[in-house]
Amino acid sequence: MKTDMNKITLLFTLFILTMPQGYAQDEEFFEAPDYRLIERTVSEPTSSYYYPRLLEKYLNSDATMTPEEGRHLYFGYVFQPDYLPSDTSRYNRLLADVLSSPSISPTDYTQILQYSDALLKEDPFNLRALNARMLVYAQQNDAEAYKAIARKRRIVQDAIVGTGDGMSEKTAFYVIKVAHEYDILPFLGFTFGGEDKILKGNKVNYLSLGKNRFGVERVYFNIKPVFEHVSARGGGKL
Repeated sequence: MKTDMNKITLLFTLFILTMPQGYAQDEEFFEAPDYRLIERTVSEPTSSYYYPRLLEKYLNSDATMTPEEGRHLYFGYVFQPDYLPSDTSRYNRLLADVLSSPSISPTDYTQILQYSDALLKEDPFNLRALNARMLVYAQQNDAEAYKAIARKRRIVQDAIVGTGDGMSEKTAFYVIKVAHEYDILPFLGFTFGGEDKILKGNKVNYLSLGKNRFGVERVYFNIKPVFEHVSARGGGKL
């Protein structure tokens, strides 16, 4: 129904408004991930950042998880056996098809939750899947479930936007999957402009942007783990 779509549009607007305002942050607050240090700390059972404990806190939507724990969680995922930089799951299309319907009825909620759950099992930081679940919980007036997923989304979002402002190669946002580049754009108030270009030799690529009130033409992303994962396996599609 039209009312459903109006609610969804309003929710997406609220998602954007709850983002840190002014994406162009002060450079002194940027902190690029130190992958070598993160690998050591998430692998050490005595470390406060030991990965199994971090992941358990995240999956339980533990409200006590700190931003630094969130950084180790997100970037430490590249050292876990389940890490895959590609995003080829069939559930992406299935979820997109349901969400693109002119009207989303209560009968669609079960499918949305099913597809998003499948995506999150493959990638626990899939922002599209997290957003989809939040939309359903908002429609169902399930405040507790909504807040639990919102905490997860905030952890992922903060890990990414704390690494740069995305305005140059030097201050690129760091992400662990190319799909996360596209997923973070709406939070920043942007839309994809159609160009996705890898900068030779720098493990950085950029996405062009649609017209926006900031006048920004592109956003840069450092995807070092993606390059290294693909290179270690003899090359292939990013």
